[in-house]
Amino acid sequence: MTTNQLSDSRFRAVCSSAGRVLGPTAPRGRRGGNDVKKSALILSALFFSCVQTFAAASIRAVATTSTLANLLEEVGGEKFEIHYVAPPKRDVHFISPTPKDVLKVKKAEIFIHNGLDLEVWRDPLLIAAGNPNFLGNAGRSIDLSRGISLVGIPAAVSRAEGDIHLFGNPHFWMDPENAEVMAKTLAEGLANLYPAEADTFKRRAEEFNARLDRKLKEWLERMAPYKSAAVIVQHRSWPYFMNRFGLIIAGEIELRPGIPSTAKHLAGLIQIAKEKNVRAVIREPFNEGKTSKKLSGETGIPVVTLVQSVGADVESADYISMIERNIRALEAGVE
Repeated sequence: MTTNQLSDSRFRAVCSSAGRVLGPTAPRGRRGGNDVKKSALILSALFFSCVQTFAAASIRAVATTSTLANLLEEVGGEKFEIHYVAPPKRDVHFISPTPKDVLKVKKAEIFIHNGLDLEVWRDPLLIAAGNPNFLGNAGRSIDLSRGISLVGIPAAVSRAEGDIHLFGNPHFWMDPENAEVMAKTLAEGLANLYPAEADTFKRRAEEFNARLDRKLKEWLERMAPYKSAAVIVQHRSWPYFMNRFGLIIAGEIELRPGIPSTAKHLAGLIQIAKEKNVRAVIREPFNEGKTSKKLSGETGIPVVTLVQSVGADVESADYISMIERNIRALEAGVE
């Protein structure tokens, strides 16, 4: 259930009115009895519909990204009214939460996030919202990095190395096996908060994971012809995806994470492309395109655009279709 729906306050007002009319002040009397009975039946139906609706839905949730919002939809179903913060067509590292985001967090009952330091804006957002459910040791936030085997943990920290992630590479959701772990973690976290629905969350997570596992087997078969193919990526956001599907990252267009390429660095990439038989240059829609285009022009290697967020384009309506879209792009683009 998304936030684009009938205003919660308006709906509650209608239900409240029905409840008051059906209460001690409900009309009584002999005259017009049939009309009174008909009105009472209509109001009763409305009132009990409201009761069922509140019992089944309207837990306000905020997720930091559209991908996590989709996982919550898969595991939680219609019980949650979900708002996500990071626009899917933007770089999640560099977004600025809006006043609307602050208000949504302020009113939320549960907060889902990627963990680590992917969302550098997460703590300022929570502080601005001031929701006690998510501050300090309050337990209504669910960190979906729990249980993930991380890569890229730096041996030392230096600003000279660019925008490195202190706790490891946070783009772990791009490995479908990690997405299965995340769904299970989410189901367990929701069960702790809403124990009466624990079996439902567990069942839905298992159903999602079963669908994803079937697709993963298919994707691995389709990517088998490209095993050990070398690629150059724009940003250090693809190790989990490439490791899962057997591709090798031979270089990065950025000089260091978050630091643009230089002429010298680009010349080195051209040499790497020739020596290692690089078969694709990988970029995301929001990356600057000039450098990848120049690299492609110098080497003849195709540029393949992949996405990392549900909703980044029309082909990526949910997690499974997002990965499917990337697999198709690689099949079409890798030479």
